[in-house]
Amino acid sequence: MKNILTILKKELRRFFTDYRMLLTLFLPGIIIYLMYTFMGDFISRSMEVDPTYQYAVYVYNLPDKYSVLLESQEFKISTVETDLTLDEAKNKIENKELQLAVIFEDDFENKVTQGLTPDVEIYYNSSSTESLYIYRFFYSVLSADGSEITYDFKVNMEEGVNYDLATKEDTSITMITMIAPYLLVMFLFSGCMALSSESIAGEKERGTIASLLVTPVDRKEIATGKVLALSITSLASAVVSFVGLIASLPKLMGAQGDLTINMYKFDTYLEIFVIIVITVIVFTVILSIISTLSKSVKEAAQYSSLVMILVVLLGLTSMTGVDGIATDFYLYLIPVYNSVQILSSIFALEMSVTNFVVTVVSNLIYIVLGIFALSKMFQSEKIMFNK
Repeated sequence: MKNILTILKKELRRFFTDYRMLLTLFLPGIIIYLMYTFMGDFISRSMEVDPTYQYAVYVYNLPDKYSVLLESQEFKISTVETDLTLDEAKNKIENKELQLAVIFEDDFENKVTQGLTPDVEIYYNSSSTESLYIYRFFYSVLSADGSEITYDFKVNMEEGVNYDLATKEDTSITMITMIAPYLLVMFLFSGCMALSSESIAGEKERGTIASLLVTPVDRKEIATGKVLALSITSLASAVVSFVGLIASLPKLMGAQGDLTINMYKFDTYLEIFVIIVITVIVFTVILSIISTLSKSVKEAAQYSSLVMILVVLLGLTSMTGVDGIATDFYLYLIPVYNSVQILSSIFALEMSVTNFVVTVVSNLIYIVLGIFALSKMFQSEKIMFNK
């Protein structure tokens, strides 16, 4: 029993005095907590509307009974259109100039009194969070009243009528903006991780790094060459993944309605490609540093997995959709997060040139600093030979 306790103490002391082991043990739980906390926050924020938002609605034949809907404390309805034709109102909803159109059938109140069950039509645009939000409120109130025996009418029950006026392009942009940046960043990181973890740590583990370091080549050049080689290889994998993603999106989301990518032109794909290249090199530098600090491929893979959790967390910020895209330029100074956000804005066709430039320039600076740090590590005998 004494020997068992001795071994137990020895092993526990080794576990809890090794900071690398502690990171492996406790950091995943902390990051998972943060990830799910932020995920919930992102999802709830994507469904919220600014309480100060000024709504514009179109009403036709609005009965006095329902005029209070326009004065609801839940919404700030600043514009009420009454003189438009229905087609004009629909066009404005499609263009997001109006958030809602509510049309009551002619002689509505008399028909209700006579038990004729008149129609109420509510048109909205589901690609606009504000339009969808106010539509749900009006629909819930009116449909609840319309189901009463004493006040019977039909809400959005006309067959063959499309009350959601979101265009195919708007719907596609909404879905793609939420999904594509996250998947793309994960593809990029996975491709880099598979190669970088083995590249340097693998050579250290096999002992072949020594023969490379004794060659008459500046170690800064060795570090830079490795980063570039890994970046090119990872980029090839990333490009294939990107093409596969874009080609499969319409089929992938087919159950939610036909999607299209026709709204994306050559300049859009060029902007995406630039961000892909920059992001791949950032990932390669980060993972190369981890690989250099690690004593084995297994250790490098463990640390890289922890970084992957952080990447997942940052990638989830795209799930807030078009309305959740960061607008402040200083947020585009944050590595990885800036790539996710600028990809979201590109897919949403709402890219700011300033934010694009800030993303590219800041990431280039991080790449240069990372390569500099990597070259310093290559010059350290303690790091390179696990002393």
